[in-house]
Amino acid sequence: MKAKILLINLIFSLLLSSCSYMEGVFKEPDPTIGMTAAQIYGEGKAFLDAEDYPNAIIYFDILEARYPFGIYSTQSMLDLAYASYQSNLKSEAIVNADRFIRLYPNHPQVSYAYYLRALANFDKDSNFITKLFAQDPSKYDVSKLKKSFDDFSIVINKFPDSKYAKDSRNRLLYIKNMMARNELYIAKYYVKRNAHIAAIERVKYLLTNYNGTPSTEDALLILIDSYNYLNMNDLAIDSARVLKENYPEYTITNKNGIIITKKVVKVAKKEGIKKDKSSSWFDFLNIYNYF
Repeated sequence: MKAKILLINLIFSLLLSSCSYMEGVFKEPDPTIGMTAAQIYGEGKAFLDAEDYPNAIIYFDILEARYPFGIYSTQSMLDLAYASYQSNLKSEAIVNADRFIRLYPNHPQVSYAYYLRALANFDKDSNFITKLFAQDPSKYDVSKLKKSFDDFSIVINKFPDSKYAKDSRNRLLYIKNMMARNELYIAKYYVKRNAHIAAIERVKYLLTNYNGTPSTEDALLILIDSYNYLNMNDLAIDSARVLKENYPEYTITNKNGIIITKKVVKVAKKEGIKKDKSSSWFDFLNIYNYF
């Protein structure tokens, strides 16, 4: 009995050793063995310049594991974050950018790390499907947009002269509009549910934090309608006054305590070319009329 158990154990040991041997036979040899940090970084940078991001990530990972300290490792951390971002690995890009900011807060390129982290948060929830169907990001969770807003704000405030400041400023305007639209979208949902107090609070938050965005006009209209619904006439009048000051094209009417708003759109007259009614479609199609 003991001999059988010993024989079984021996067979299992041989099988395991043969599997590990076969794995080693078919495993590709590490091409970076014997290479210096500069050489590994050079190979990774070559792949990065060729836009071969998966291979660039492999080399930068090896460099950081084998040579965790030094100028090449520091630079590879940023390059790894960029390669991850371009490979649609947004979470990995954020992790690497965070690590660089934490380890090198005074590095000359720390502004780029903030900018890259902001871009990764900005694009984190977007993919081919959302871009294909042009889904409105304001109708979904905007927490990632808020994080990117904070990072873009850091770039502008701490590094106003950096080459990333202009693009960060433009993206901040876009994000601000998206977050305002998100608040407006939620306020409209509350109105549909007749939850007017909740709608008013959402609009107040929008006007306080995102005033001046395209959503301001609709937000003020919701505020007036909700105050009308709750019979808060004085507040409805105040809201209508603010609407009139910012959008003079509106007319405001107080009908028995109910504030009615109406937008007057002036249509510009266009001087069109008078067509000769005597000409018919046959004359238009007649080729001999053009000679």
